[in-house]
Amino acid sequence: MGNLNFWKFFDAHAAAPLDHRQATFRCAFEFLDRLERPVFIVETGCVRKADHWSDGQSTILFDKFVAGLPGSAVHSVDLNPQATALCKTLVSPAVDVHTGDSVAFLHGLAKNPPAGFLHIDLLYLDSYDVDLAAPHPSALHHLKELIAISPLIGPDTLVMVDDAPQEALFLPRGSSGAVFISDPKVSGKGKYVAEYAESIGAKRVFSEYQAAWIGF
Repeated sequence: MGNLNFWKFFDAHAAAPLDHRQATFRCAFEFLDRLERPVFIVETGCVRKADHWSDGQSTILFDKFVAGLPGSAVHSVDLNPQATALCKTLVSPAVDVHTGDSVAFLHGLAKNPPAGFLHIDLLYLDSYDVDLAAPHPSALHHLKELIAISPLIGPDTLVMVDDAPQEALFLPRGSSGAVFISDPKVSGKGKYVAEYAESIGAKRVFSEYQAAWIGF
């Protein structure tokens, strides 16, 4: 792995507290590291609390990663001005933090991307708080985000959604466990992105608490 300073930080400070996001974030950064060039990352929903790793601290991780890759571009957008104000104090100038509606922002970014990049390398969707018992509003919002930024999504763009665990129907069998009567499917924030990905044959790269695809 080429970005040694990042991996030292990740393993020493981020991996353990990331908990159920650790493996999937590691996979995403290994994907970026293999590119061996400056990268273009777009995030919806910025970091909202310092050192609150149970929320993922994605903006911090993206900032740490591009520190070793001059020429990279990172854009993060959040509707909450208090969140963006805090985020700006936690990251370097390498991250452009924007305040506003994510769908409108992504639509504008697609029309005016940073120079030197034809496509996004990592699109990270995490802008809408989810109710896992009723995921429709957040899932629909993230599908809108995907559509808004679609001109900048290439065949090798990794599209990653946070808070997207799988769900399935099952019948309880007492102390012996359960019998599943449906296949597990991505739910939460990623529900509709997953359905769209399946309909067009995009490849699912991973699906745990976070889910990601390539080939849109």
